[in-house]
Amino acid sequence: MSETVLSLSLLNEQFSATAVHRGNAVGNWERAEPVADLADFSSVLREAVQQTHYAGTPATVILAHTRLAQQLVETPPVKGRNLKSFLQRRVKQVKPFPSEAAWSYQPTLPTRNAQSVLLHLFPKELLDQLVRACATAELQCAKVIPASAILQRQLTALPLEPNEVALLAAETGSTTTVVIGRKDGQIYLGRTLSNSWNAYADRVSVDLNRTILYVKQQFGVSVGSVWLFGAGAQPRLGPMQTTLRLPVKLSPVPPGPAYWNLEALKIPADDPNNLISTEQLEAPRRRVFLKVTSGLVGLLALGALVTAGGIQMLVTDRAKQLKKLEAKLEQKQEEQMRLQEREREFLQKKQFVKVVSDEKVPPVGGWFLGYLGNTLPEQLLLNQFRLKRENDLWHVELGGVLQPSTNQAPATVLASAVASLRKSLTEGPFHVRLLGEGERGRAATAGVSPAGRPAATIGENQFFLEGVMECKTH
Repeated sequence: MSETVLSLSLLNEQFSATAVHRGNAVGNWERAEPVADLADFSSVLREAVQQTHYAGTPATVILAHTRLAQQLVETPPVKGRNLKSFLQRRVKQVKPFPSEAAWSYQPTLPTRNAQSVLLHLFPKELLDQLVRACATAELQCAKVIPASAILQRQLTALPLEPNEVALLAAETGSTTTVVIGRKDGQIYLGRTLSNSWNAYADRVSVDLNRTILYVKQQFGVSVGSVWLFGAGAQPRLGPMQTTLRLPVKLSPVPPGPAYWNLEALKIPADDPNNLISTEQLEAPRRRVFLKVTSGLVGLLALGALVTAGGIQMLVTDRAKQLKKLEAKLEQKQEEQMRLQEREREFLQKKQFVKVVSDEKVPPVGGWFLGYLGNTLPEQLLLNQFRLKRENDLWHVELGGVLQPSTNQAPATVLASAVASLRKSLTEGPFHVRLLGEGERGRAATAGVSPAGRPAATIGENQFFLEGVMECKTH
């Protein structure tokens, strides 16, 4: 909210103005003569500015008018832009006048069947007259709020039970504005009665009774109490209570001369009750933006012409330099191709040298086989041999059987021959480290079990040895 605001209330033909600075009323004025027509509303606004000594431009209007209509509309379960699109179509169907409508909506509690809102419908030509009158008086009108939106806020000030449904009626000039809602401020219905209790009390009582029955039919709730707000309410309490057969009380909120104007400042401009649409609110900003943009485009166009001339001269000069550089570039590219070819030849030779020298496999396998042929005991017949390089080690596996013999103790012969072979392998030039049963790889039998008896891990009179040795020999 702006620090300085002129808040106006036009309750049918009754007009008042309050100048507010930093939330405090600094000037208040009520017009004695009724405002019967909006055609000359700008002169009324100038008088209000003069009487309240207002020096700003923002203005807010609270409206209760005979042409302002309310309509309860059930809606699908949508929100935001989809809800506004739906309501825009419904406005064309339910508006009570043939001309284009300015509209806003007041959220309500759901009916028996669906979600619902209270539409506020006002002829657009009248709203435009009001906004133009503000502009003529050098005021910027940002909000036109129906009186029922202000009355809805007063529900929270009533001493109600949490779920109690109450009817709150306020005297708004020659009409009566009514809202039905709960303590939390949510409403079921809002409407404007065409009569005032100061002039036609009986008619107002009948209309209130019809409104209560309508709410019970549409929402399935019963009104528990009626509250009156405004001038002349005190004498109407008893007669209305007799007619409505409900408790009728005075609202605890004092109806001061600036009540409507001050309450209007608590409603933001983007509230859905605002009859001035977002497009209208942003129109002045868009016009200023358009002017600024047009000026910037002109400056940019002039700058572009100057820049284009300078660039053309620069391009001509650069074209000459480019031709010289292209000739040098061709020479450099040919030289680069020659260097790349030489580099490929060098890398191929380097790779060949590495394969021949660095990555050759030591001839350990042949040496070991030669050594094994000389050291294998003649009692043993080798029928299994495996020699595999694993990183920096050679993995050796030897297996075989005992040669046919007439010896009566072949197991002893086998154990002795295997022991001799083990000694040749471990103490020989290759320093083979035989693997035990707990080490990685296949468990080596070693020919003899820990108890000293021959070990037949593959079959009778058979042996198997497994071990590793380093890649280089000593």
